[in-house]
Amino acid sequence: MALLSSTAFVLATGVALYLVYQNARVMVARISDDFNEQQLILARQAAAQIDGRLRVIALELGGVQKYLRVAGDAHLSFAVEEALERGGPAGMRAVALVDSAGWHTRSWGTAEATTVLAGSGPQCVSPVATETRLGPLAVRTVDGHPVVESVLCSPVPGGALLALIDVSHLISGITEGIRSGRTGYAWVIDDKGTFLAHSDHDFVGRNAFAARHERRPYISFSAIDSIMKDRMLRGDEGTGTYASGWHRGVQGEMAKLIAYSPVRSGAVPSGAVWSVAVVAPTAEVAEAVHHIYVRQLLTQGAVLAALVVFAVTASLYQRRLSRALRAHVDRQQEYISSMLQSSVDAIIFVDNENRVQAWNRGAEHIFGYTADEMVGRTFHQLVPPEIDADEELERIQQEVNEKGYVRHYVAMRQTKDGRRITIDLSRTLVRQREGNPLGSVSIIRDISEKVEMDQRMYSTEKLASIGTLAAGVAHEINNPLAIILGFADLLLERLPPGSQEHEDVKLILHNANHARKVVQDILGFARVTEGLGDTSDVLAAIETVLIVSGSTFSTRKVTVSKELPHELPRVRGDPRELQQVVLNLVSNAVAAMQPDGGSLRVRAWQDEGGVHFTVADTGVGISEKVKPRIFDPFFTTKRVGEGTGLGLSLCYGIITKCGGKISFTSVARGESGGRPSGTIFTVTLPVVSAESEGAAA
Repeated sequence: MALLSSTAFVLATGVALYLVYQNARVMVARISDDFNEQQLILARQAAAQIDGRLRVIALELGGVQKYLRVAGDAHLSFAVEEALERGGPAGMRAVALVDSAGWHTRSWGTAEATTVLAGSGPQCVSPVATETRLGPLAVRTVDGHPVVESVLCSPVPGGALLALIDVSHLISGITEGIRSGRTGYAWVIDDKGTFLAHSDHDFVGRNAFAARHERRPYISFSAIDSIMKDRMLRGDEGTGTYASGWHRGVQGEMAKLIAYSPVRSGAVPSGAVWSVAVVAPTAEVAEAVHHIYVRQLLTQGAVLAALVVFAVTASLYQRRLSRALRAHVDRQQEYISSMLQSSVDAIIFVDNENRVQAWNRGAEHIFGYTADEMVGRTFHQLVPPEIDADEELERIQQEVNEKGYVRHYVAMRQTKDGRRITIDLSRTLVRQREGNPLGSVSIIRDISEKVEMDQRMYSTEKLASIGTLAAGVAHEINNPLAIILGFADLLLERLPPGSQEHEDVKLILHNANHARKVVQDILGFARVTEGLGDTSDVLAAIETVLIVSGSTFSTRKVTVSKELPHELPRVRGDPRELQQVVLNLVSNAVAAMQPDGGSLRVRAWQDEGGVHFTVADTGVGISEKVKPRIFDPFFTTKRVGEGTGLGLSLCYGIITKCGGKISFTSVARGESGGRPSGTIFTVTLPVVSAESEGAAA
């Protein structure tokens, strides 16, 4: 037996260790995949920034081109020098104007840079050239370091404009700032596999395939060679792993994670592909996984800010040359941005695929989700599960597409913590200058409190009106009912017991007494006493009702559980009325669990909002179509003769009079979608302060 137990223990331990090992492998794989996805984001952002810088230079050269066409040579030098000043940080080194034969007529920039441009004229005056494009890449040594350069050609009448671009400077200004994890870095290759940028400057301008094999010929670079040849040079995007022989100052064979993305720019010649790769050793993935999220968020914010600044600057440059107007528009843009972020309403921008692209602090406050959690996602997770999200969102989108806007659309939504809120949604279609839809802007306001207040006012007014009517009707019925009961008693005394007539009169008395009970309920509903000076003990009311109802629980097959503290502060309200509220809620819960019985759970607690208690059952629940009428007087789902429909309306009147709240949540049987059915009524009552309690006493 001992041997068997020891063997079982060893086997169990072995299985546990194996499972731990497998789980660790799975976690490492998941972390690696997640890290590579973050690297892919960095690669995309770097590619977008490279495209952005190329566009800046293209726009600057395009501006000079337009100036030349409109104003000719007059003050052309001023326009070119302005373009060089703005395009210089992006790598624009010199500008030249050539005639139709490719001969230089004028040039601007340093002597060294204009000399490099001198031989580039003929390649830029092709009779079929109609667009601004980069020419072939060339490698040149400057101050002992390799530099990759290219000429940006822009055709003009009678010749072409040339701009010398320091491609290495353009790209390295972006890639040198990229850190994946602790030591990860980025590099860029062109369509021939030539390094345009690398953390090891000796690699710049060299063929990537040859450079690696020359440095570490004994290491197999087949994995990275395959990735570059079959994926990166074809303009694909993706992730992977490969073997390397170094990483910054660390030497030796190691595994690396790689994510790559192509540079999609109109300035790059057709058919040519530049690709950005972000790499990091797998050994530091676990350490970097925590920090990558923060870096991703900051990088995305920087890219977004850069794109906004770029778009504003480019638009202002094309429309106005006036610096005063440009400064004015910048100030207006800053005011708008501040207003959007300071707005208490949710302001959300979604693209044409209904994916969130902008999410302000107002949206974070209303829904609980941060911008990092929502950007790139749809609104589906904000729609409660009982609502068909696809149908509702499609209906809203269709109306926006047809009319261009949706105003004051009221809908139910779900926050991150599961709360249901009512929102007022206005959504407007946003179009590009060409008229193509760019997306839409939604302004969302939380109107839950307003809807609840309107419903309370409506219910209060309805209760008051029906109460007045009920009191009059009850008094009119009471008089003839008293006569019926009195004469029936006299008649019963005169008839011999056991006779048919005697039994008939007893039936009359039974039904008349039932009618009197209904009248008393009506009068009780109509005469909810003020009692605002009284105070009540919630625990005493609950315990009394549970004791009185003990036999009912036994006969109705109901199990009771309670979670009650040792003591609670006293609350405002008449003790008898509070006891009536508890009794009505418990009675309704028991009735909802018939005939099979079920579980009744009563809880009470205190927080800053007051004293709360709940009555929960596992009964049939309340259907969606009935919920709006549940507190209406004389409304009941019970069979004829089993209820007057005044119980919950009476509860509502008593609790409201005391300054409290009564609410419920319910899942109806048949509408649960797999969830257990049942109802939970929650009552909240204000706590009576010590001074108020003493005054009442």
